[in-house]
Amino acid sequence: MAFEYLDNADPHSETFLIQQWETVTGFSEASTLPSFLYLPTDQEAAQMSSTTTGEWVPGRLARRKAVESPGRVAHSAKSWLCHHAVDRSTPFLPWRSDEIPVEKRISPIRASALLLEYLRVAWDTKFANAGAPFNEQEITITVPASFDAAAQRLTLDAASEAGFPETLRLLEEPQAAFYCWLNQHQNPDALWAKIPEDRSHHVLVIDIGGGTTDFSLFEINRQLGTALPQIKRIAVGDHLLLGGDNIDLALAHQIASRLAIDELSPVQWNFLAARCRDLKERCLADSSGDSFPVSIPGRGSSLLSGALSSKISRAEVESIVLDGFFPECNANDQPARAQAGLREWALPYASDSAVTRYLAEFLAGLPPVEAILFNGGSLYPEALRHRLQQQIARWQGGVEPQILHHPVLDLAVALGAASFGGIVHRRARRIEAGAARAIYLEVHKRAAEKHEESFLVCLLPRNAPSEKEFRISQAGLELRVNRPVRFQPYYSTRHPNDKAGSLVAWNDRDFRRLPPLQATARITGQAPKDNRLPVTLTARINELGLLRVACVSADPTIHESWPLEFNLRPHLSENEEQTDAGNATANTANLGIDPAKLDAARNRLETVFLQPLDTRDKLTANHLFKSLEKLLGLPKADWNLLLIRSLWAVVNECFSHRKKSVEHEETWLILVGFLLRPGFGAEGDSARIDELWRLHTSKLAYPGKRSQIQQYILWRRVAGGLSQERQEMILAPELPKFRSQKSPPAELVRLVGSLERIGSKPELIELFLVRARELGSTKQYCAPYLVALGLLLNRAPFYAGADFVVSSVHVEQAFEALSGLDWNVPELAEVQTLFLRAARIVNDPAIDLPRTLREKIASKLEKSGVAPVRVARLRTFVPIAGPERTSLFGESLPPGLMIG
Repeated sequence: MAFEYLDNADPHSETFLIQQWETVTGFSEASTLPSFLYLPTDQEAAQMSSTTTGEWVPGRLARRKAVESPGRVAHSAKSWLCHHAVDRSTPFLPWRSDEIPVEKRISPIRASALLLEYLRVAWDTKFANAGAPFNEQEITITVPASFDAAAQRLTLDAASEAGFPETLRLLEEPQAAFYCWLNQHQNPDALWAKIPEDRSHHVLVIDIGGGTTDFSLFEINRQLGTALPQIKRIAVGDHLLLGGDNIDLALAHQIASRLAIDELSPVQWNFLAARCRDLKERCLADSSGDSFPVSIPGRGSSLLSGALSSKISRAEVESIVLDGFFPECNANDQPARAQAGLREWALPYASDSAVTRYLAEFLAGLPPVEAILFNGGSLYPEALRHRLQQQIARWQGGVEPQILHHPVLDLAVALGAASFGGIVHRRARRIEAGAARAIYLEVHKRAAEKHEESFLVCLLPRNAPSEKEFRISQAGLELRVNRPVRFQPYYSTRHPNDKAGSLVAWNDRDFRRLPPLQATARITGQAPKDNRLPVTLTARINELGLLRVACVSADPTIHESWPLEFNLRPHLSENEEQTDAGNATANTANLGIDPAKLDAARNRLETVFLQPLDTRDKLTANHLFKSLEKLLGLPKADWNLLLIRSLWAVVNECFSHRKKSVEHEETWLILVGFLLRPGFGAEGDSARIDELWRLHTSKLAYPGKRSQIQQYILWRRVAGGLSQERQEMILAPELPKFRSQKSPPAELVRLVGSLERIGSKPELIELFLVRARELGSTKQYCAPYLVALGLLLNRAPFYAGADFVVSSVHVEQAFEALSGLDWNVPELAEVQTLFLRAARIVNDPAIDLPRTLREKIASKLEKSGVAPVRVARLRTFVPIAGPERTSLFGESLPPGLMIG
């Protein structure tokens, strides 16, 4: 953190020294606050006088504890904010922790907010009583230039949660670094004399930190009669999770392969990675020494108990760093587009480890580089800066760019941001920086042959100036009113010439998917025909740098507009309906039937549940399904997602009529489970599950075995739509049945296996193992327990996040309990599937089983006759295909529902 006095005649930025815990008993001051958060144990919290139990501690102590107690440390919050495949508001940090229960974890937004809040309080502690409270200052938060619009929005959400004022600004980190350099070189004659007036001069900022790499290109033009030139940011790179941490991991893997131990514990692994960071910096900064020893504490109570030792040569370090991460390459080389790169902590690291190939891709088609400004702590070694300079010179036919020297690579961003705030306050000239990336929306047009063609329409061109509004009036652009609608946006950093309204073809190299934009357009008066309203789309970047998109009515009788907001809950986004755009956007599934047939089916459902039980016309779910198949003209296996959800409304309205008889209730439960399976995937499913939840609160009308069994099946079928709290509420009254060692119904056992978000998995695994072993050893039927265990131990859940995957210790416990049984007997048929799921590789070191355990399980499976192609998934990473994930559900899914 840095600041600048606004009333100073000679403005300059100063570093703010941040007081923070150095140990559990003492403080220190430092110019940086490491972005680590540590949750002290109760004993430690008692020692820390100003810390209460349950309070997260940021900074230097937390960074050191990441080595000693990694399961109690949350980190990489900024990287998580860019990971759109997860819900950033869900508490799952520390990632894959065995030390902190789920209820005590924090979300990436909360982690970011805690770090920002600590800085705010630190400032107020020092300056509030002096008349300069934090919230009365002009605040700037820096973000990577590669942060997209959704990540920027989440950053502001975190700042708001941290109590920051609404007037704060966002600034790209490469810009901030450039401002710092400009502030340190304020003599215009020395700066600009060498820049010719007849052409542009280009400065490349390369910013490589611990976890990310950022590229930005700036254009400088001298103007006649003015002392200062015009500076404009003309290009930024894509978001790359590639930095110094990746290098440390690569060195750690190299050393770990030589240790006299099969697997390192998490504490040992983190200790090794930290030592590799020090070793790397020592090796690249000091040419003395050809070999570097590394010692790792053993697993005993003493640090020296069973200590592990190895060494790595200078040549190996330089080869891994320079040849692996900064290799020489040609100007037209492209990064490898593999399915999985070097990964840790489940973050989507760059698929290619070569920074130089990403740089070559970024510079392709851009003007030659005259100067380079390096930034970020990972670029302190001169060898790395020199390699990048020489590489660019080679691409430019030997023309070597000048290096603009920075004295403090790790403080430049903070100092530059403070300088930027002073420039804004004085209304001095600043770097021109419009939209860093072009924004597009996916549209679908029906061609003459009546098939759909997908295009992207440019909504906001690259480098669009802030507050300039762009209007898109595509023919046939319509909005469905009085219902939720979604648009699918994309961004690109590679299409500088696209104008607002341009139609372009999508490809996976140039365009990156953003979270959906959504809105509900409410019209209080008379709705337009077919509830479709012609609209114009507007887009702009506001002064804070945030994307603002809205739908504006193009109907002269309706003067309204509706803002579109990002849906940042990814698990609620998939398969939802998208709005109409172009002549006919309907990325939505067609009903597949004549609407009149749908009306007839709805009437049939209403009639069945409204009338009393007629013994002459037996009421069963099977009979009802057959009558609906005749009315719809389709077998129920072909009823698509939109069709089955369209039948829910009338069935929901018949909720109270299920009480007419046990037959009514049983049929209603079976029908609902079929219509709402798997509980997610369609627009409005969250609301449907909310409506269904009253079944839990109001209880069964006929709580006998018939209805109870069907209720178990219903909750299993929709479990994916149930929150963790609701799953726990369903499980709570059933747990005593398992603890008493009675024989619970098979469907209850299967239901428990489907509850992927519960926190009591370890206890249930232990209970189910005891029962499965008892039954299996006497060749009795135990399939429900084995199926449930396969789901509880699964490395790749059907719908829950990876933070709900249990520790490998429980898989080892299961193997020890069941390995002595004959896996070929019919009663144990499900045990093979159990371990194929529990031991497969998912390419996440925090989730994958130790190699030795996987090999034991693989060997047992092979001896039991399992095909080699299936066992191979326990030895090498094979991406999980949609059909494999679907098989976890245990029955067919509605046509049109895509599970990734």
